[in-house]
Amino acid sequence: MSEEKKAGDSISVTIGDVSGRSQVAVGQNIAQSQTQHPPPVETDRAQGSVPEIKSANNAQVAKDSNPTSAIFISYRRQDSSDVTGRIYDRLIQHFGKPSVFKDVDSIPLGADFRKHLDDSVAQCDVLLTVIGRQWLVGDVGQRRLNDVGDFVRIEIEAALRRNIPIVPVLVQGASIPKLEDLPETLQALVYRNGIPVRPDPDFHQDMDRLIRGIEGHLEKKSNHVLDNFDPSK
Repeated sequence: MSEEKKAGDSISVTIGDVSGRSQVAVGQNIAQSQTQHPPPVETDRAQGSVPEIKSANNAQVAKDSNPTSAIFISYRRQDSSDVTGRIYDRLIQHFGKPSVFKDVDSIPLGADFRKHLDDSVAQCDVLLTVIGRQWLVGDVGQRRLNDVGDFVRIEIEAALRRNIPIVPVLVQGASIPKLEDLPETLQALVYRNGIPVRPDPDFHQDMDRLIRGIEGHLEKKSNHVLDNFDPSK
């Protein structure tokens, strides 16, 4: 009658009496040899490390290094609320909701909204400024960017000061404003490469291009963090 031995005692199946004792002894010797001299772990010879562990560590470092919103959407509700909502939905579907900041409704009562907006932009890796037909001039023809307290102006100025990548997202057939149409503190926006996001049937194709561009910026940020990561800290 056959009997299978437990792991660590034997790696064989014994059959009979005399042959069983012989096989058990051989199995015990092999098991002891494996315990004393475990098989070597295959490593990445070029790097001298285990590839799977290295990848996991890189991913964890990148995640830990960016705990706040990576993408800030700056827009005017009266100008582009509907299409910005669609853009936001595509971005959170791809990057996750915690990685995208869209609205400023969370400004605490009594807080200085200028500082709150400045701090929020400081936490992002990429700022998208959605520009529609009424982004520059409102319904009554007033140039809103001339107001130093304008939310959009504060957000873009904060990103420019920190050299945060700014991507103009052009909707409703709008184009980049002319240099003379912007306050001096915003004129660098004219030289930022933008992207049109058109209505259907081109919307998702344009969003795919935008997402690839954002991923390029986030990858650069992640690589920079990894290059400066000190595991001893």
